[in-house]
Amino acid sequence: MKQFNQHRILTVKEVAQELRVHRSTVSRYAISGELKSYLIGSRRLFKEADVWTFFENQVAQEYVSGKEE
Repeated sequence: MKQFNQHRILTVKEVAQELRVHRSTVSRYAISGELKSYLIGSRRLFKEADVWTFFENQVAQEYVSGKEE
């Protein structure tokens, strides 16, 4: 029997809680393709690793440009 990799799968609600944003914000990012997601039936699911990759790519512009105070 084939073993699955140990990936934690999250719902829209769980991602919203982790990122401290509204569920509709998570859905908007997923639909736009900015946040990788998977549709299983009518459910939109996320790999935890994809959520943290998305988060790491959201660096504040002030930090990038060196204008952070």
